[in-house]
Amino acid sequence: MYNILIQFGILMKLARLIKMCLKETFNTFRVGKHLSNMFYIRNCFKQGDALSSLLFNFALDYAIRRYQVKQVGLKLNGTHQLLTYAHDVNISGGSVHTIKKNTEALLVCSKQIGLEVNVDKTKYSKTCQVDHLHKVTTC
Repeated sequence: MYNILIQFGILMKLARLIKMCLKETFNTFRVGKHLSNMFYIRNCFKQGDALSSLLFNFALDYAIRRYQVKQVGLKLNGTHQLLTYAHDVNISGGSVHTIKKNTEALLVCSKQIGLEVNVDKTKYSKTCQVDHLHKVTTC
């Protein structure tokens, strides 16, 4: 994550502060003359944290850019087929095959940097156009 932030031009000082927040930390405490055993402090971001969405967007943008360098296909009629907001990603396409191909490629690039898809939260929808004049439905 640290390297991704640097590539996006985030100030080194801010990137180091974020890195410290994500770094594994151990601590002890002293009460009088007694020193406690060393204990682990879990440092991580959870969904809903102030930086969580921002870091997710940086990581996802990095994965998307890596994918776009490898292949073309995230645009349909000049519009983007991939829309993201916070932790939500929407992939659209002109065919089921295109959507599957783009999804699989994005999953591979995302997994390489540690992003994973929560299958339990994954949904899909199919949009159809209805031509009332000719009574034809195309999906």
